[in-house]
Amino acid sequence: MTLLISSFGVSLVLVGLLLPLLRRAQLLDVPNHRSSHSAPTPRGAGVGVVAAIAATLLLVEDFTAWPVVLAAGVMAGVGLVDDVRSLSGATRLLAQVLVAAGVGAWLLTGEEQTWWVVVAAVFVLIGYVNAFNFMDGINGISGLTALVIGAYWATQGAPQGLDAVRDLGLVTAGAALGFLPWNAPRARVFLGDAGSYGIGLLVASLSVLAWVRGAHWFVALAPLVVYGADTGWVLVKRVKGRRPLMEAHREHVYQRLVDGGWSHVTSAGFCGGTTALVCLCAALTWSSVPVVGLAATAGIVLAYLSAPRLALGRGVRTA
Repeated sequence: MTLLISSFGVSLVLVGLLLPLLRRAQLLDVPNHRSSHSAPTPRGAGVGVVAAIAATLLLVEDFTAWPVVLAAGVMAGVGLVDDVRSLSGATRLLAQVLVAAGVGAWLLTGEEQTWWVVVAAVFVLIGYVNAFNFMDGINGISGLTALVIGAYWATQGAPQGLDAVRDLGLVTAGAALGFLPWNAPRARVFLGDAGSYGIGLLVASLSVLAWVRGAHWFVALAPLVVYGADTGWVLVKRVKGRRPLMEAHREHVYQRLVDGGWSHVTSAGFCGGTTALVCLCAALTWSSVPVVGLAATAGIVLAYLSAPRLALGRGVRTA
C-alpha cells in the first residue's frame, strides 16, 4: 500500500510541475479530423508518469526488474522526441525493435527458453506499444486501463510467486491514478507518445515477465486482450476494405462510441471495465477450469467489439 500511495503522490505532483513547462514549450496536441478533443492541449505528461514509477521503486530494496523500468524510460524518451518533432515511422519502429529486443533478452536471461520465445516476447512488446498508442485517444482511457492492469498485477503477482511483478503493478497503478485527475473528465494534459510508448512497454513487459517466469499464459496475457483485440479488429477491417493501414481514422470502439454521443469518461470506463472483467476471468478460472474463462473472455471481447452497433444502433446515448 505504501508503494501505491507514494507513486500516486509523486505522479500527481510531477505531472502538475510538467504542465506549465509543456505549455511554455508549446508542446501541444492540435486537433485534427481523427481527434476526440477540440482545443490544443499540452502533451508529453507520460514522462512524469514513468519518472514517478522509477522514483517510487527506489523504495524497494530488492527490486529486480530495473531493466524493464529503464527500457520504459528509454521508450518514453523516444516518444517525447516524437511529440516534439514527429519521427518517421521507420525510426519509431527501429527504436521499438531495439528496446523490445533488449527487454526480451533480459527477460530470458538464465531461463531455459528456445529462440521462438524471444521472438514472441519481442512481437508482443512491439505490438502492444503500438496498440496502446492507437488507443490513447480520449480522456482517461489509458490512465484508467493502466490503473486496472497495475491493480491486477498487484494482486496476482504474489500468488504467482512474482514479487517484482507485484511491486511494479502497485507503482504502475498508483502512478496512473495520480495522472487521471489531470486528464479526466477534462483533459488539461495528455500522456502523449511519451506516455503511450513508455507505459505501453511497461504494461506489456509485466505480461511477458510473468509468462516467462512461470505464470499461466492466460493469466499473463489477459491484461493485454482488450487493447489488442480493438486494434487488431480495426486492422482486419481496414485490410478487408483495402484501406491504408497507416491512415488516420476513427474506427476504434472508443471513437465510435464517442462519435455516437457517449462521453469520454463513459467510453473510457467501458474500455477499462472490460479489461477488468477479462482480468477477473483469468484470475478466477486459470487454476481450475481455464476453458470456462477463455469462453467467457471470448464472449466479453465480442460484446465489447459489438458495443457501438448494439448500443448506438438502438439510439442509446450517454451524456
